[in-house]
Amino acid sequence: MGKSCFIVGDMDGMSVSTTEFWGFLMVSHHPIHLYGKSLPQYSVRIEYVGERTMGLLSNQEAIVWKEFQQGQSTSMIANIHQKEGWTPAYISRVLNRARNKIAKTLREHAESHRLDVESLLDYKGQLIGFDYQANSQVYMVYTEKQGIIVWYQHDSYAGKLCGECPKEHECREALDTIIEEYRISLRPDERELPMTKQSIAVFNKLAAKETARYKRTGG
Repeated sequence: MGKSCFIVGDMDGMSVSTTEFWGFLMVSHHPIHLYGKSLPQYSVRIEYVGERTMGLLSNQEAIVWKEFQQGQSTSMIANIHQKEGWTPAYISRVLNRARNKIAKTLREHAESHRLDVESLLDYKGQLIGFDYQANSQVYMVYTEKQGIIVWYQHDSYAGKLCGECPKEHECREALDTIIEEYRISLRPDERELPMTKQSIAVFNKLAAKETARYKRTGG
């Protein structure tokens, strides 16, 4: 049986450490959600990157980002908010600000986790990388509800499958948050998969999802 990953960080000058690789870790009020497997023990430095993930976006950025992820084009969003005087050009600027903030935060998280970044899909709030120390694919997704979700691809946790895992509820909540916020549709057979397998379907569907940026209004 492998040992759990050793995570170290700094909370307002105080040392923080845990041998539990699952669940929620608050580092200098910067929430990070970690989901993974039992790993050989090694140190991972988690740095405070200066900007809170929860509340990362302004109110207008959060509104535009949410509606964009729901399939609304910039023109559609402008029509919805005509009374506020929002134009497609203004929506595009707000969306770009949100995209840049999210991309910056994902990059900083990847650097903190020492990942080799394979792709950064900023219009989808997703970063895919690889942790060579853990020998694991890693998926990071920005969510409004939980902040940055960090998911290490795994088959079990210390030999325990999903139904026996004490963190099953936390994993379910994380995946459901991504599915809900990014409108991910699963086939009936995919919904029956254990979360270790279903998670890969969710992340692959998010990566392949068509964004409204490439759609024409009415087409």
